[in-house]
Amino acid sequence: MKLQCKQCGALLAVTCPDAYVSCPYCGAKAVVDGYTGASFLHRQTLDEKDVHRLFHSGSIASVSLYWFPFDPDTLKRVFTQPYTEMENYSPPSADRRVWNESEIHGTIVPVDPDLVGDTGVVYHPFWVVINSTTAQGTMVDGVSGRKLGESNNPSDESLFDPVQEAFSAFLLSIVPALLIFFLLRGLSVFWAAVFGMAVAVLAPGAWKRFRGKTGS
Repeated sequence: MKLQCKQCGALLAVTCPDAYVSCPYCGAKAVVDGYTGASFLHRQTLDEKDVHRLFHSGSIASVSLYWFPFDPDTLKRVFTQPYTEMENYSPPSADRRVWNESEIHGTIVPVDPDLVGDTGVVYHPFWVVINSTTAQGTMVDGVSGRKLGESNNPSDESLFDPVQEAFSAFLLSIVPALLIFFLLRGLSVFWAAVFGMAVAVLAPGAWKRFRGKTGS
């Protein structure tokens, strides 16, 4: 529901179940008649200590809590976009409580009157974490703990390919073992087999250490 301020003429979004709304521009209070929508909040599950555990020690300059309004049915944002990470982000559904501003600490992000509907809004908690080195901010969902902007899908480099892993294991163990066996079998079949098995066991670990040194 939208209401026009009688003092300054600003278009206001009614997002509280109270009988009045306060204009953020001139401070005037207007009586609300016939508003049936209700506002809710998602109960946050992460406190400030939990947020600190998500980052390296000493990397946080400040942590602030913000409440962003979303449509209670579709969970689409009903606020002007302040962060690029939130452009296509839809928060997870969570336990809801009737909105009571007196019980809330943190900053309340204002609703965009052009986006809000007649069913009220639901406020979702987000932590804004400022990095002590870069001074850049990272948004953390106060319910799921997800860092916005991070992909949930692993990169191509981190994907596990069982066929490739099996083939690599064969090349790193069996092939060197057979080579040692055939080279030494003229001396002694027994010792050739022993050295071949030793190579099969030690070759993969030695190859990984060699790659680690060359990669660094």
